[in-house]
Amino acid sequence: MIMLTNLFATPFVLFNYAYMVALVVVHIFFALGVYHDAQRLEQKQKGSVFFVTDGIWGLATLIGGLVTVAIYWAMHYSILRPSAPPEIKP
Repeated sequence: MIMLTNLFATPFVLFNYAYMVALVVVHIFFALGVYHDAQRLEQKQKGSVFFVTDGIWGLATLIGGLVTVAIYWAMHYSILRPSAPPEIKP
């Protein structure tokens, strides 16, 4: 005999798996986009990528997702961005 709870649980489990797969795919695409944009900025204007290198930005976006994309955008494209990267003084 099929339990009523099993009948309703299966769609929720499938939805959960589909959501997780979609989330991973979105993170990968965001990470690739940020990585390529950071590479473009680095080639266009030497030293214009703030804080870390393009590879680290891509990896951080892969892990952090949309929050990291927002931080990247704020540091590189918003009004808050300074005209030049801060100088590192030894």
